[in-house]
Amino acid sequence: MPRSHRSPKVSSPRNCSGMQAHSDSEITAPVFTSPAGGVNITSRSKRPCPEFSPGNELQDFKREILELLSTWKREQEDRLNKFSQDQNSCLAKLVSEITELKLQNLAIQKSNNEIEKSISFINDRYDDMIRNVDILQKESQKQRDNVINLDIKVQDIKQLSRSSCVEIRNVPAAENETTTDLNTIINKVGTVVGMALSNSEIRDTYRLPGKPGTVRPIIAEFTSVHTKNYLIKRVRDFNKTHPNEAKLNTKSMGLPGDSHPVFVAEYLPASSRKLFFETRQFAKENGYRFCWSVNGNIYLRKFEGAKQVLIRSRETLRNLKLDIDH
Repeated sequence: MPRSHRSPKVSSPRNCSGMQAHSDSEITAPVFTSPAGGVNITSRSKRPCPEFSPGNELQDFKREILELLSTWKREQEDRLNKFSQDQNSCLAKLVSEITELKLQNLAIQKSNNEIEKSISFINDRYDDMIRNVDILQKESQKQRDNVINLDIKVQDIKQLSRSSCVEIRNVPAAENETTTDLNTIINKVGTVVGMALSNSEIRDTYRLPGKPGTVRPIIAEFTSVHTKNYLIKRVRDFNKTHPNEAKLNTKSMGLPGDSHPVFVAEYLPASSRKLFFETRQFAKENGYRFCWSVNGNIYLRKFEGAKQVLIRSRETLRNLKLDIDH
């Protein structure tokens, strides 16, 4: 059941007087009489609050808390302001650096574009140079071919002018040697190999220039190519039918002094002689059995019955070497 509340009893004036009797004697309580009802009303003065009362301590605590909060707020505001300033400074610096990087990037891009243009220009120039080099190489090769052809023609002309000449090597020169002495040597060569020669068939004889102390070759020019070729043939046949010590030599020719082998071959100009020498070396190194010259032309043959190869120049030897290597 709900609890019932009773109304407080109204005290009579007498009870009030009785309660007044138990109050502190130091409190002055002036009594006022109400004009309406004649009721006496006592007016009391408040006692001053002690300095260290609980209420004052609470107020002091509140003030301290407020001061702490205010101080903390100011510090936080100062920190926030400083942080904001630092952030603004860093942001401004970052923006400045980004702007500088953008400018540098633009400069790099511009430089790269210029480099690309330069590289493109260089590539174009390089391609032009390659084309020009190819053209020059072709022209150079053409000129070399022309020079070789001209050299061959010059050699042909020289050979035609000396087509009836033979070269006799390893015959010592006599003291105060004359053309008559040289003609006598030519006649003795013919006599040994079984070919009679008259002075009328010999157009000219002379020795080639050479270093002192060397045996200079004798050049004999005949009146006809037939006479030259026949003499060379007779010498070859003679040497084939005689042993090494009995082949054509100075002793068999009746010349004074020790016996020396005598070699008779077709006369070749200096350049052709050099080519002939190189061709003989090539034949030895690459297994060619035959190397000879006829009417100024140099030939090679691998073996008996094989096709003869005309050696026109060093280029021919190089091509043969390439064919052998491959």
